[in-house]
Amino acid sequence: MDCTALPLVLQLASILQNPSFPAQLTSAVQAVRRQKGTSEEGNDYPQLHLRIEASVVTDQTTSKGESGLVLGYIDLRSGQVVPLPPTPVSTPDSSSHTEVTTNSPDTYDPHNHPHKRRKTTSTLRPAKVATIPQNASINDDRESLDSEPPTNPRGNRPSIRQVHSDTRFPQRKNPRQEYLMPVLEPTSADKLIAGIWRQLHSPVKLSRLPSIIQPNTDIRTGVSLEVFREINTLCLKYYNPSQSSRALEMIVQAYWVECFEARVAVVRLEKPHLSATDARMMVLKEACVVLNWKEKDLRNRMAIWRGYKEIKDTGGWACLVFASTGIYRFCKYRTEFGEGLFSRLRHLRSSFEVAADTLHPGWRDLLQVIRQDTSGAYHGHPHEWVTVSEGTALPLALTYEHLDLPRGFQYHFVDECVLDTAVFGTQDPRRVPELDPDVCLVCKARQSDEIEKNQCLCFPAWFGGVRHPVPVQVFRTSTGKNNGVIARCNFDRGTVIGEFTGLITNGIEGVDVMLGGSRGRTYQIYQGNMGNFTRFINHSCRPNSQFQRFYWRGMERIIVVSRGIMAGSEITVDYSDTYWRQLSKKCLCGESCCRFADRG
Repeated sequence: MDCTALPLVLQLASILQNPSFPAQLTSAVQAVRRQKGTSEEGNDYPQLHLRIEASVVTDQTTSKGESGLVLGYIDLRSGQVVPLPPTPVSTPDSSSHTEVTTNSPDTYDPHNHPHKRRKTTSTLRPAKVATIPQNASINDDRESLDSEPPTNPRGNRPSIRQVHSDTRFPQRKNPRQEYLMPVLEPTSADKLIAGIWRQLHSPVKLSRLPSIIQPNTDIRTGVSLEVFREINTLCLKYYNPSQSSRALEMIVQAYWVECFEARVAVVRLEKPHLSATDARMMVLKEACVVLNWKEKDLRNRMAIWRGYKEIKDTGGWACLVFASTGIYRFCKYRTEFGEGLFSRLRHLRSSFEVAADTLHPGWRDLLQVIRQDTSGAYHGHPHEWVTVSEGTALPLALTYEHLDLPRGFQYHFVDECVLDTAVFGTQDPRRVPELDPDVCLVCKARQSDEIEKNQCLCFPAWFGGVRHPVPVQVFRTSTGKNNGVIARCNFDRGTVIGEFTGLITNGIEGVDVMLGGSRGRTYQIYQGNMGNFTRFINHSCRPNSQFQRFYWRGMERIIVVSRGIMAGSEITVDYSDTYWRQLSKKCLCGESCCRFADRG
């Protein structure tokens, strides 16, 4: 009988999801018969059985089972199941496989078989995985600058930060190690706070009076480029008013709860014979007359509105306005309402207001719907304010009064580096003439400042894509390092946090600078008077980010790349040993592997 036609064999192949199993079984049967010198047409060929064994292994690639058991036998002549022998066969040295044997299951003796690996059939063997080396840093073919800097004419060496181009740290996670580190799912409170920060650092524009907007062209004429752009414009124009309407709705509903509680208090004063419950029910009925809702519907909505009020009372109006749509479900189920959440919101209250006032200056106009005209507490650049653990944020200049500078702390925030024309003229030293400005040095794809034409996706959040405000803030550290930079959202491993910007110059001595370029073509980025938030990133001997070179449009850029940063963590880099050798102060990173903690 043909083995491939046996119903049990076909069912076994279906269960194991191995369509080649019947063909493999037929080949194994023919091999056994050739070894015995018989044929299917002869009458002397032995009776064959398919023995099905299984072993418990620790993982899919383990070849040696920790325990074995026989699942059953199939008579390959009749296609029927053969009952198991009284004593089950245990072969702990065998791996999970199926085997064709000429022994009858009733006379099978495991002690007659030598202890060696038997040839197996119909087994899916995983291919050997080639060793994957760690990804190289993005500028492996560029000359490293981590060696000792040259001595200047005055004999002393400048204090410089250097790009770590020899660390070989990968831009993405190693998939072979992901299972080693379990990751906890964020809680509902974490998701709520993360949503607030994302909304604060989004380009949404809130307005108090949304209006009906009509398209400028006939959008029914087809999907041409002009119509498609008009549809995108219309979508954006309605998205911003919808966000404003949602914020206005939550403001009114949170304020309604305050008015409801005040009305209940007045009723109890006017009618002292009423209990607290009776007074609340009376006010509830008064509201239902105007709202035209059932009492049950209003009570259900009140539970959500009360959550809005509690969030507003602890996190401030900015926290509620920028909570977006996720807050509805959070307040509906109230799974994590309590002092833990309220303590976190109180801690972040001034930080929320700094981001809201500086990134969305008109957001307080929404409060006019409840006749609360409040002026912004913060103004200017979002990083001109230093958030503290308790209380209102401080002006950046105020945190450097201890330096006793003649004109005080002067710092101008710039998004792009400024070229020192007195040193370099109009020739930017960051440009590499031998590089093709249209081809990425890393991925070999096309680079373009126009988003529609750009194909390089190495760092799309910063180069060749839509750029939003960086979700970071300057904060006052508690370890004596003065100011630092804190991440307000997660930064995945390999993503860019920001570019190291400042004055492109050369020849500065005795101050902290970033050394760029290569030997024979060097320059310095000085952040003494201008730059961005990277000026305030502190050193750590176990950093969660690093300085990295990246060539965009044929020009060298120094960027800060994340090694995996959680929201609420301080962003740190390693300034390099060369930087610390020029100093005599003690490192305050607090890491167990600190290299400079023993200094006087």
